[in-house]
Amino acid sequence: MATPEELTKRTMRFYDRYGPELEQVKDLLSIKLRQLSLAYTINNHLPPEAVNVKGRVKTMHSFLKKLERDNWPEFYYPTQVIKDLIGARIVCWFIDDCYGMLEAIKASNHFSVIDDGSLPIKDYNKNPQVAGYRAIHVFAKVDYDSVQKTDDKVTIVPEDIICEIQLRTKFQDSWADTTHEFFWKAKVQGVQSADHEEFLAAFAERLSVEDKTLLRMRDAYQRMADRKQAEGKREGLKDED
Repeated sequence: MATPEELTKRTMRFYDRYGPELEQVKDLLSIKLRQLSLAYTINNHLPPEAVNVKGRVKTMHSFLKKLERDNWPEFYYPTQVIKDLIGARIVCWFIDDCYGMLEAIKASNHFSVIDDGSLPIKDYNKNPQVAGYRAIHVFAKVDYDSVQKTDDKVTIVPEDIICEIQLRTKFQDSWADTTHEFFWKAKVQGVQSADHEEFLAAFAERLSVEDKTLLRMRDAYQRMADRKQAEGKREGLKDED
């Protein structure tokens, strides 16, 4: 059984060897999701900025903290004990577009979505966490070309890795960003309060109501735009000859 010191050294070697490749896979994941978001926004008559994609690689510090919280589980490769080593966040203006993007991911040849007992799709919109966290979490395999050295020769080898994709509205993302420092980090350090969680849940619920309000505003605007189009009127920066 490896000691925490040995597992720490193993982690450091992994990040030293594969860190640049992880960043490249993160960029590849982001590019593929941005392609999907572009197609989705065009098909749904939305501006490109209505769906925003941002990728990330879990830092070595965060990974070591997770090992410590989990009592230093044995592993050879970090991917054996963590499934969100590489991830992406999709932030949408409207909550129904979170579900639309989820369906686009499922239908895409870029990804192999996992939805089984070990890694189910988690819909925290329908079942918010105790403190009010809302989002959709999905895991998917992403194909990439791995740079490997065999018999003193560097080659490109087809590989795949599981990545986590989170889908949130702008309000949900703001809630998560605002509460991260004084809630999630405090919780990791063992600082918990039922009253605090109740307050945060109420805050999240108010933002959830505003997400629904935003949908009604969008639909009202769309009806107005449809009427103008039917009347032969159109909007723009200037009239065209």
